[in-house]
Amino acid sequence: MLLTDFIRALEQIVPLSAVGYERDAVGLQVGLPERTELTAALFAYEVTEKVIAEAKTRGANLIVAFHPLIFPSIPAITDRTRTGLLLRELVKNDIALYIQHTAFDTHPEFGTSRLMAEALNLTDIRLLSPLKSDPRYGMGAIGRLSSPVPSQDLLSLISKTFKTPALRYNERTPKTIETVAVLGGAGMDFYSSAVLQKADAFITADIRYHDFHRADHDKILLIDVGHAETERFVTQGMVRAAKTAITAPGAHIVVNLQTSILERLLLLAQTEPNAVHYYHDR
Repeated sequence: MLLTDFIRALEQIVPLSAVGYERDAVGLQVGLPERTELTAALFAYEVTEKVIAEAKTRGANLIVAFHPLIFPSIPAITDRTRTGLLLRELVKNDIALYIQHTAFDTHPEFGTSRLMAEALNLTDIRLLSPLKSDPRYGMGAIGRLSSPVPSQDLLSLISKTFKTPALRYNERTPKTIETVAVLGGAGMDFYSSAVLQKADAFITADIRYHDFHRADHDKILLIDVGHAETERFVTQGMVRAAKTAITAPGAHIVVNLQTSILERLLLLAQTEPNAVHYYHDR
């Protein structure tokens, strides 16, 4: 299978036209010659030296990453910057790089927030903020717990589900929580959608201090789980989407592969990068 055919198939399932942030950097960021055969695709949260080393070791000539490496642009490719250093490593080792980011976020079946909602066992899951350009896609998800729970029970569930050692939340929380809105990564641009849809809680990341006061006023539990923590399921979702892209009837290309061969072609990165570490003084 040509690498270009594989990417074309991916875009049938996760279209770049459904990007959730208009200035996002998605698509092919490092390419290879057009007739290059795909040896394997390594699906990773973001590009690091360890991820590139893993691609080399496992024989992958394509990395499909969630986070962009080039964002928004780069003036020069030198080893004076982290981005330049990693780009040079990709080029030297003939490894292509393809980014999905907020195009993946908006997917109603595989997207980041959908995966968050499913991990919390929410029911009646729907898009939080459908795209105006195509309402089939959208940012965030909202659903209901099987039964109302005290806010402290929800905090405990979130900590266990997303494996985050520290949660930030506001003081005046509702006594019980039933309707929960989620948005992976930095999601406060969509906070108003959660309030308008009468969510009891909104789970996201990268929340500013004064937004917690805002949540107190709006009588909603606002929870900062951590950026990478909210996106911990994206690589598994990206692989699921890729399997659909190349095997499902009606897909751009249909590849009749044995499961063992498919697993060698679509690789899940073993490293789980997180730029943030937590210090506990015990």
